[in-house]
Amino acid sequence: MVGIAAAVLMASSGAFAQSVVAAEKVITFVQKAPAPTTRVVVKEKIVVGQPLPETVVVTPIPDDPDYAYAIVNDERVIIEPSSRKVIQVIQ
Repeated sequence: MVGIAAAVLMASSGAFAQSVVAAEKVITFVQKAPAPTTRVVVKEKIVVGQPLPETVVVTPIPDDPDYAYAIVNDERVIIEPSSRKVIQVIQ
């Protein structure tokens, strides 16, 4: 029973995280931001709703303190700065 409840809770929190989409101006900023000179690679898969490893440098978005971004494994990701959770992976 506990396993089922945990699975339901994880599924609902994952659905919530996936439903959060950053504003268009934030997406555009992240798309145009320069890539770091050193490629950042982590073994973990980048997953919406999951935090980035502490080793990844997260850069605040100047005009919107609710968001930050990082470029990891050649993917641009929008982050919630307080929790480091991935909000959106930019394609």
